[in-house]
Amino acid sequence: MGSDPLKVLGGVVLGLAAVWGAGCKKDAPAASAPVDAGVVVATVDAGIPDAGTVARISKPLRFSNVGLKRVADGGVTVSYTLTNPGTAQGRGNTCLMLVDEHGLAISSQTIGFVTVKGGGDDTFEDSTSVDDLRWNQARSLILYTTAYDTLCYDDRARRTSEPFPLLPTGAPAPAGLPVPKLPPDSTPEDFEVSGLQLRRGGTPPGPSLTYTVKNVSGHRASASGCLRAYAREGSYALEEVDVGEFDLAPAASSTQTVPVAFHKDRHWGEATVLRFFVDPYGCVMSGGAGNPGLPVNLPAEAGSEEAHHDAE
Repeated sequence: MGSDPLKVLGGVVLGLAAVWGAGCKKDAPAASAPVDAGVVVATVDAGIPDAGTVARISKPLRFSNVGLKRVADGGVTVSYTLTNPGTAQGRGNTCLMLVDEHGLAISSQTIGFVTVKGGGDDTFEDSTSVDDLRWNQARSLILYTTAYDTLCYDDRARRTSEPFPLLPTGAPAPAGLPVPKLPPDSTPEDFEVSGLQLRRGGTPPGPSLTYTVKNVSGHRASASGCLRAYAREGSYALEEVDVGEFDLAPAASSTQTVPVAFHKDRHWGEATVLRFFVDPYGCVMSGGAGNPGLPVNLPAEAGSEEAHHDAE
C-alpha cells in the first residue's frame, strides 16, 4: 500500500501481538501447544498464488465460513473459521487486503491475532475500520494470515494460510485470484499537482483550496496535502493544515476542493506566503529540504477575490 499511517503504529501492534497472542474468538481459546507454527519454515511449498514472499509451509491454515459486513462509519466486521491441518500450533495475524480494479493492492491491514492448535479449528470475529477513500476503490478483498512476528503491510511478511478472496459485499470472489504485491512507500515525487486555487468565499462557504493531483509513478501511491502559511519567506509557519488525502492508481488523478480552517483567523491577515505540500504523512513530515512545496497566492482582500496558481 503505498505508505500507510498504520506503519507509525507498527511497533505497538507487534508488541500487542506478543502479549495478547490470540484474537477475538467466538468460542473459548484453544489450548496452547509447545510448538509455534507461526515461526516454523518448512521445506514444502504451500502453493499459494502470490507475487510476494510466502512462507514455505507444508500445511497452511484454511479459511471457511467467512462473513463480512461494513457499516456507514467505516467499521468492518469479519467472522471466519480457521482450520489447522498440521500438527503444530498456528499463531499469528489475520490480514485484510484491498485490491483495486486493476488487480493492484491498495492496502493490507491487521484485523486480528489468532491461535489454532494443530489438527483443530476455531472461529473468530474481528473488527477494523477502512476509510471510504480506499474502500470505494476496492473491487475484491483477500483474507490471509501471517507469522506472528511479521506485519500485514510488509510485503516480506511470511504468509501462513491459503488466501481467501471475497467481494466487498461479503460474497465469495472467484477462486484462484493471485495475491498482489503491496505498493512501495510513496514519496512526494510520485505526484504532480496542478490547478492550485484558493478561495476566501463562495461554495463551500469560507476559505477553500482546489487542486488536481496525478499519480505519475508506476505503482499505486497515497499521500495527503498540506497548506502552510508564513508571515514572510524563510520564517516559521504561522499555520499548517491538512487539506485532502488521495490514494491513486498509476496515471490516475483526483481533483479536490477542501475547506481551509486556520486555528487563528487573524493569520489570514498576517500571512504573506502560502505553500502547498504533498507528503505520505501530510503536515507531519512535509516541508524538508527535498520538498519545498508549491506557492499559493493569497487573495488581495479576504472574501472578495480568488487566487490561482498552475503548478505546471
